[in-house]
Amino acid sequence: MAKPQPQYISVSRRTDIPRFFSRDFFAAWREGSVTYDGGYGRGYTVSLRDEDVLGYIFWSKDFAPFLAAPEFDALLGRANALFHFTINHCPELEPRVAPLGERLATLARLCERVGPERVLWRFDPVCRYVGSAGSARENLAPFYEILPTVAGLGIRRCYFSFMTAYAKHQRRGVRFLAFTPEEKRNLSREMAAAATKQGVHLYNCCNPELLAAASPIRQAHCIDDDLLASTDRFGRHRALQRKPTRPGCGCAASRDIGSYAQRCPHGCYYCYANPQR
Repeated sequence: MAKPQPQYISVSRRTDIPRFFSRDFFAAWREGSVTYDGGYGRGYTVSLRDEDVLGYIFWSKDFAPFLAAPEFDALLGRANALFHFTINHCPELEPRVAPLGERLATLARLCERVGPERVLWRFDPVCRYVGSAGSARENLAPFYEILPTVAGLGIRRCYFSFMTAYAKHQRRGVRFLAFTPEEKRNLSREMAAAATKQGVHLYNCCNPELLAAASPIRQAHCIDDDLLASTDRFGRHRALQRKPTRPGCGCAASRDIGSYAQRCPHGCYYCYANPQR
């Protein structure tokens, strides 16, 4: 049997591994493989040996524990890595996320350690909901408050999307409201104008109708073949096939090693995965 080709490892769309499960990740990394619960009673084992890994894409709302891990610098010395850092600010919907000031301080430390070209800001998702006072509210205003800090650190990419509400969201006790297509276009144009003034490029996930209607917004590739190639320090990158995860997704292929069984203690009401309530 032919040996599998080296691949990029995503850590993780399914739960916040850098914040809550970093010890488990680094233990597996030291051992050279990880076994995760793929659901439906299926377990999968993936090699994390250097020769089997093209690089890592990390996702988190709070990289502080990850940065504090003694293995962090060793991993950077052996593998390419990109970091999706989601920073919103809506305590009603994010009940156990660290205070914004602490997360921005962590963002600054991350940029200093890995370089801002490897850090991608996510303001995601943009949503409207019925607040505790009974009136409709949006979580968009903090985008304009956070943007200057992000730009000042040298980060040049922001990824966003408008929330898709599923039945499971309504069961969490918060009523989410839809944006009209015109509202999405207008809000996206305002975001893009502000980002452009700060030298930040806006990338949209899974709302393809906005790409032509709200220029200069670009198609998001959260697993981005070109960016992974340009930031590769070890000469391991190879061209990747496109492998979208849902309609409108522009991602290239990677292997996600997270599990929905690792319920995220952040408990965000808009989470697409499996938050701990």
